[in-house]
Amino acid sequence: MKTLSVVLPVYNEEEMLKNVLKQIKKVNVLEIIVVANGCTDASVKIAKEEGCTVKVIEKRMSPHEARMEGAKTAKGDAILFVDGDIILSASELERFVQPLLFGHSDVVLNKWGKMKTNAFNRSELMWSTVLHHALGKPHQTNAYLKAPYGVQLSVLKNYWELPPLSLFVTFLTQYRVSMSMSIETQGKGSFRPFDRPLRTKERIQSYQKLLQTYYTLASNRKRRVNMLAQPIPVVEHGWGKLSSFYGGKQLSIIIPVCNEEQTIKQVIAEARKLEPLEIIVVINGSTDQSEAYAKEQDVKTLVYDERLGHDCGRAAGALAATGDILLFIDGDFVLSAQELYPFASAVASGVDVALNVCEDEAKLTHVVQGWKYVLNETVGRKDLLMSSMTAVPHAISRECLQKIGLQSLVIPPFAQVKAIIEDFRVQAVHHVDVNKFNRFRYSEHIPLKSHSPTAELIIHDHIFAFLSYLQRD
Repeated sequence: MKTLSVVLPVYNEEEMLKNVLKQIKKVNVLEIIVVANGCTDASVKIAKEEGCTVKVIEKRMSPHEARMEGAKTAKGDAILFVDGDIILSASELERFVQPLLFGHSDVVLNKWGKMKTNAFNRSELMWSTVLHHALGKPHQTNAYLKAPYGVQLSVLKNYWELPPLSLFVTFLTQYRVSMSMSIETQGKGSFRPFDRPLRTKERIQSYQKLLQTYYTLASNRKRRVNMLAQPIPVVEHGWGKLSSFYGGKQLSIIIPVCNEEQTIKQVIAEARKLEPLEIIVVINGSTDQSEAYAKEQDVKTLVYDERLGHDCGRAAGALAATGDILLFIDGDFVLSAQELYPFASAVASGVDVALNVCEDEAKLTHVVQGWKYVLNETVGRKDLLMSSMTAVPHAISRECLQKIGLQSLVIPPFAQVKAIIEDFRVQAVHHVDVNKFNRFRYSEHIPLKSHSPTAELIIHDHIFAFLSYLQRD
């Protein structure tokens, strides 16, 4: 049987440390290495009194960095990483490390049980979801490199410098990994808000490297972005009016349409109730009566005979718009004026990008929702949850659009990130459940592999925005 070293980072854990060490000592361990990670209490004294090897770090490190510092001094064949603020029973620890000590596995990870999602673990679940998607593996609910976890020293010593998620990916793709046992840690341990910037930084750095390998330019293959540099096609000018709804500002409503003859008249009727300066219908490769119906309704109509691709219709409509507020809706489902007004009103009141509120907890593990969440968290806007410019309705101010550039609308998450970087006011203002209205299209919504073509496009867009944010000057 192999020998075991235990690495235990601590930060002011004097109240719990003796009990934590008491359980570890009941396990047949070669050594216990306590990493005093910026401690200012009696933790170091207690660890020495208990016969532990102590490594003192003056300037506080991230938890992962502290674990690696302790592991560099380990003498055992295998290393078990635990936390100093969570008491785990000796019986749990013994069963957990058995695959390592008997040579059956190279890595042992803790398997999460069924979790009740809340504001504190939502982030972990989302990042885990998108990580597995990027690896092309089914999502398994595990805590990747969150203690407790164990690894053979012969494996770990080759990867001291890897950030945590890169290390996890290496383990998962190259070594024998056991994830059969679950040790409950949810809700246990200390709450340290000042740890979060360190954890977030190392996590994002890991994802940047991973996603640069994963990302391709597939998201732009079906988009005719070059049309934005071309003259606007012949425009049918239509009805409009100066409105008093928006404090002197005027509203443009943009509606991309592809074969929506069944709904377009009603969509326009509801939009007209908002007193827009103009309604711009972008005929995006339609082959039915959508164009004729739009012109019958006396709205400004742009006609593109060939399909422009996803979101290019919005950009084309924005190019022709003259209002101070641009409201984007779709032509394939009808939303009442009452549901649309909050978006235009928010921009009139000072919001620059007014988003549809998306916080559907029931769909947290869907990878599209995951990417929306991690992008918002990465740019420091976790409060937006899964709200994204990918979804309609949303509205944007003329000032914001001019600053971020009209072309950015072709990749909505990229436009959203640019608005945030430029310090515009981005806010989720109103919830409309568009999923129950959205028209089902067989060619776009039926999964061909793990996800539908539309889902894959949205994912690629969010990865593009993620990488663009991290690589900005």
